[in-house]
Amino acid sequence: MSAAVCGKRASSFFEEQQLSPHAGTPPPSKRARFRAGGGSGSPSPPRARGGGDPGLVAAVRARFPSVSLEFIEKALEEGGNNFDLATKYLLNLHAQSAECDAAHGYQSPDGMTTEDQVPTEGIFVDNEVAAPVDSVPWPENLPSSSTQWSEVLMNEMLRASNTDDAKARASKVLELFQSRIRAEALQNFQKENSIYKEQFEAVIRENAILKKAFAIQHERQKEQDERSQELQQLKQLVVQYQEKVRSLEVNNYALSMHLRQAQQGSSIPGHFNRDIF
Repeated sequence: MSAAVCGKRASSFFEEQQLSPHAGTPPPSKRARFRAGGGSGSPSPPRARGGGDPGLVAAVRARFPSVSLEFIEKALEEGGNNFDLATKYLLNLHAQSAECDAAHGYQSPDGMTTEDQVPTEGIFVDNEVAAPVDSVPWPENLPSSSTQWSEVLMNEMLRASNTDDAKARASKVLELFQSRIRAEALQNFQKENSIYKEQFEAVIRENAILKKAFAIQHERQKEQDERSQELQQLKQLVVQYQEKVRSLEVNNYALSMHLRQAQQGSSIPGHFNRDIF
């Protein structure tokens, strides 16, 4: 929510330029707010667009070569044709825009990115030239090792003009470091998730193959058990038939012996009893 409000405040100046390119003086609230942040000075009378001092316009444009002319004229109007106030106005505008839109690659309506709108040779703070403001590495050019991060942090600390500037630079570096860690963690998580997903799908396929093989083996084992039972039954029948054959052989032998004895004990040789066959 705070980022959205900040973005709205930072971009309001650009929106006014697009909607009313020939507007007159800015609203009283902006003039009062700027005078409160810029120091003392009596309110200047309203001026028409395009009526600024050419020398001041050229000086501000030399300090901010990437800023369009209409933005420079607007800054001079806000600062009452004061070079320092106009410079601070543009710097504050850039700081608000960069703070809210740096992570999203914000681009202003005139085609300039927030990284290009501040000169690197130095800026004026309270009529003194401060340390050059080098842009902090953007997300696509972030360091990849702890040594590089340490160098970036040390460079930002060395470029700081005061304690507040050092805190702001350190906070920005830490925010970028946190965003890099989050991005890497998310990327690693997605890679691990895809790997685990592939492994899980492979396990499912192997499980299906094992289930099919187990079903086939179960059917074969069932058929083998049935055949074993049939074989046992056949073996039992063979044993029974063998016993029957043996008993029949014994009976046959006994009958043959009885017949031989009967033939030897006959009273009339050569004549057989008609009742015996």
